[in-house]
Amino acid sequence: WAETKGGFVAPLSKDEKKPVWISNNYSQQLVHKLRAQEHAILVGTNTAIADNPKLNVRSWSGNNPVRIVLDKKLRIPKNANVYDGSVKTIILCEVGSEKWEVGSENNLFEEINFDNNIAEQICFILQKHNIQSVIIEGGTQTLQTFIDANLWDEALVFIGDTSFEKGIKAPVLSAKIIATKNIKNDILKIYTND
Repeated sequence: WAETKGGFVAPLSKDEKKPVWISNNYSQQLVHKLRAQEHAILVGTNTAIADNPKLNVRSWSGNNPVRIVLDKKLRIPKNANVYDGSVKTIILCEVGSEKWEVGSENNLFEEINFDNNIAEQICFILQKHNIQSVIIEGGTQTLQTFIDANLWDEALVFIGDTSFEKGIKAPVLSAKIIATKNIKNDILKIYTND
């Protein structure tokens, strides 16, 4: 994830449904490189609604990851980028949710119980679809779910030269830093889960 110097991953409010960039263009390009190297990418409902991300590879060459989207109550609008059919997308929703046709055979629905063990259930679904690796790109609640379940290998935290007076706090991570790199005016901290 990317966070400001003050530890925020997003402002509390914004006018448009697009990302507020915290990291610089070089860090963003590195993220696209990482996306091309992994099998899947996962975001939660709030990130999908607030940012309307494409979750594909645009600033690097390579394959797009499978998009995994948490949407318990199917609140993400049908015209959102994650439903555009350009990339295989697995929507994880509440058991018993009324699913809809979103105009593409690339969009699949899977049901999970959002009351407990969410991260473990997501891993089961990933295994079912032969997905071997996943980048959790946010938001804070989704990231924290995997951190708290201890289901992560490595965390890359980009600290941008950006600040907000108020915002959504970054996840809490207590782990060993294995590397720190400067990417122009950003700092990348890489943590490992021993």
